[in-house]
Amino acid sequence: MSDTQASNAPRKRRPPRAVSVERVEKVTPRMTRIIFGSEELADFGPPRPGAHIKLLFVPDGEKWSPSDTEAPRPPSRTYTPRRYDLKRRELEVEFVHHGNGIAATWAATAKAGDSMFVAGPGGGYDLPENTTQLVLIADDTSLPAAETVLESLPATCKATVFGEIYDVEEERDLNSTAEASINWLHRSPTDARPGTLLETAIKEMKVFPENCHFWIACEAATMRRIRDYLVDERGLDRERVHTRGYWKLGETNYPDHDYGKD
Repeated sequence: MSDTQASNAPRKRRPPRAVSVERVEKVTPRMTRIIFGSEELADFGPPRPGAHIKLLFVPDGEKWSPSDTEAPRPPSRTYTPRRYDLKRRELEVEFVHHGNGIAATWAATAKAGDSMFVAGPGGGYDLPENTTQLVLIADDTSLPAAETVLESLPATCKATVFGEIYDVEEERDLNSTAEASINWLHRSPTDARPGTLLETAIKEMKVFPENCHFWIACEAATMRRIRDYLVDERGLDRERVHTRGYWKLGETNYPDHDYGKD
């Protein structure tokens, strides 16, 4: 095989890793952090900021192994690797409780010793060179990913964060070496439709800082409306707007590859 053929060959994916729950922590009333541990995490990362993993949920009473290529793959859901500790062989994942579903139901009752399979990590966000201003637009579901991006910023970059959450009890400390302005938007007081507060906040930005880039991750239709506003009405270069739809209102198990390119 030539070098060209070898470089173009599909990369073989690593089989999902078997892990188990080490600890369960309550972050906010609607957010649970679950720490998984396993020696199989030795070669897991570090993941890129804003990366994703898949958690495979084996139905109760059933057994499954990644080596069993004949058995159907268990249902999966996409999450953010919030924090990875190589020394301890631990991986943190945060679950937001917003409705019923296979992942939310599992996370609500998870306890130490429970088993799980983790595939990935993949994807992620690389801050464009020479970026001095970044606006992060996130809702409850994408907040863990936004935090990984915020924590990766250099001190030379300023950040503005718009985080749409249910109420004041969902606010949390966000860490970054960059100078960051945090703006919490609460849906509860007016029972706002998800995404509307994010749209309003962006449209109220009269002036965008020079060389400003946008990282947008939220409900899919909201993400598209914000993207279209920034590009079509405000004239931003599409290369300065990074987008991803994390979920879609009215749908369950929305595909995890919606990058808003259509």
